Amino acid sequence: MKKLFILLIMLAAGQHGFAQTPEKKADSTSTQPKGMQPYNKVITDKAKNKSGLFTISQVDAKYYFQIPDSLFNRYMLVVTRFLSTPEGIGVFGGEKANEQTIYFEKGINNTVYLRSLQYRQDVRSADSMLAKALAGSSENPIVAAFPIKTTNPDNQNVVIDVTDAFKKENAMFSIGSKEKTEYKLTSLSDDKSFIESMDTYPINIEVKTTKTYTSTTSSSGGNTLRLNTSIVLLPKDPMRKRFFDERVGYFANKYVLFDDDEQRAQTKYIVQRYRLEPRDKDVKKYLKGELVEPKKQIVYYIDPATPKKWRPYLIAGINDWQKAFEGAGFKNAIVGKEWPENDKTMSLEDARYSVVRYYASETPNAYGPRVSDPRSGEIIESHVGWYHNVMKLVQRWYMIQAGPLDPKARKMHLDDELMGQLIRFVSSHEIGHTIGLRHNMGASSA
Repeated sequence: MKKLFILLIMLAAGQHGFAQTPEKKADSTSTQPKGMQPYNKVITDKAKNKSGLFTISQVDAKYYFQIPDSLFNRYMLVVTRFLSTPEGIGVFGGEKANEQTIYFEKGINNTVYLRSLQYRQDVRSADSMLAKALAGSSENPIVAAFPIKTTNPDNQNVVIDVTDAFKKENAMFSIGSKEKTEYKLTSLSDDKSFIESMDTYPINIEVKTTKTYTSTTSSSGGNTLRLNTSIVLLPKDPMRKRFFDERVGYFANKYVLFDDDEQRAQTKYIVQRYRLEPRDKDVKKYLKGELVEPKKQIVYYIDPATPKKWRPYLIAGINDWQKAFEGAGFKNAIVGKEWPENDKTMSLEDARYSVVRYYASETPNAYGPRVSDPRSGEIIESHVGWYHNVMKLVQRWYMIQAGPLDPKARKMHLDDELMGQLIRFVSSHEIGHTIGLRHNMGASSA
């Protein structure tokens, strides 16, 4: 009887275990291709994993990208910005240090290549004979090679060690050679340079680094910079190009177009512009000429370092462009907002967000750059540079130009409301540049 009882218990346990057995996962110690280590020997139990565009794994001081097959040969925009800089160097936190377009490619001998996209030539048709000629004569440079350390047995994602690519000097993720010369920076001090953090989101990766360079201008013999590098996945299908017309003052990207039906290569320019499209449910209304809201609103955030009394005027200058976009069929297409300081998931340097950055600078200026997809001219984001001393500039302008007519202009310290309206004017002007418009020299001369 006792043996029968034990047997029944064993059978019951066996049935219960069978019902609850999860789907079997691939064995992390299974055989990897030659030269690779088992997954759990590379991504150990100590690993801190973050999921997003790529899974990022940190093991002690090493950082790994886990790249799925679907993201090989996908174009990504890389924007490196200064987080903080030495005093007097002439650049400020938030300003752009470098911009590149890259893609990862599976290479030979279990290697992943990082290539830089050189978009200076294109063809009218992908099926043309010249498309074959161009493909056979063009080679994007390999700027880094990463041995595949292992593959993730659960999803076959390729695992590469990217620590040195970000910690050391790599032209894609650091300051350009021209900028280093301009700022008198020489060799990188490896022992004083490190990765602060890596974060991954659905379409982008953000990497913060500290880099120290020897310098001929520093009294201490070196300059330390903090940088943020954004890697943003570009659309798989680029926005339709719009060719530049000299009668409309857009900023433009230049390239050479080859066409089987043309007797010579043609120099072309595509304008830089935001992608504004009606929502699917509003297409019919849009085609009838009704105002509709765009699929993706253009949002500019105000740097939380901006003095509070000037923020409403900066926002008003941004919103002034709503009327122009209504002429193109879109309402609420562009808006200025306060930066959500309590939202820790957002970063001022994140290339998904456009920000009006406020600089504690004596420079009497402001500027409105754009970061765009080289294939289509689609503007991805912009960080407007706003120097504190731009107020000195507009005060002088207004005193000289309006002083004879406006008594409020006849003093060195303008009333806040008047200065606010001048700030609004400059804000609107710089936003015009960020949406792709150049100075209207024709109207200015008239």
